[in-house]
Amino acid sequence: MKTEPIVLTQMALNGLALGFDVEQRTIYLNGPIDTNSTYRFVSGFKFLDRQKGAIHIVVNSPGGSLDDGLGIYDCIRTSNNPTVCEGIGSIASAAVPVFLAGTVRFLNPETRIMVHNLSYEIDGSVGTPVMLSLGKETERSNKRYHEIIASRTGRSIRDVERWCQEETYFTATECVLNGFADKILDVRPFPKNFDEGMTEVQSVWGRNHFTTVEPAKKKKTAKKKGKK
Repeated sequence: MKTEPIVLTQMALNGLALGFDVEQRTIYLNGPIDTNSTYRFVSGFKFLDRQKGAIHIVVNSPGGSLDDGLGIYDCIRTSNNPTVCEGIGSIASAAVPVFLAGTVRFLNPETRIMVHNLSYEIDGSVGTPVMLSLGKETERSNKRYHEIIASRTGRSIRDVERWCQEETYFTATECVLNGFADKILDVRPFPKNFDEGMTEVQSVWGRNHFTTVEPAKKKKTAKKKGKK
């Protein structure tokens, strides 16, 4: 089967460099959530959202800033288009609301989700007023985090609060059972016939990606005739 070469426009190349695929209407959130990753995500998402069509969001993140995570959550929830979130690898902490924002949510088989309560890192010494302020803000942020998880999973606030008392991990199957995801993506089996499978792979990627190694042929050595 002959495949056509993939030609990427400059716009598509620029998009891929920023973490989104214009042609496939796919955007990637990979790595920690901070101001920079939020800027890249929101700018790419808003660009894709200008035209009609579902937007595919691939999430693989250990979390990070909850404020930035909730900013991405709002961006997805206020989209003009339906969104399909796909989880791969690990989705933890502040990345969980991002994944839950999708209209539909799928997980790859080995993906795990982790939830826990918010924590702050403090460098140096701080006064009592600052500590009290941080305590109130932490309580308020945790409350909102719990509410979003409860509303998007269908579980009770009490369940979510219990999960978040410590780092609680869910397998892909447990995520579906607890409302984090709608479905686990199927693993596509490789054909039993190896030659058939390689033909299929090469039809997608092109034969130039593979090097066929032929078995070494044994050299025939001429036998020397001895003199009588």
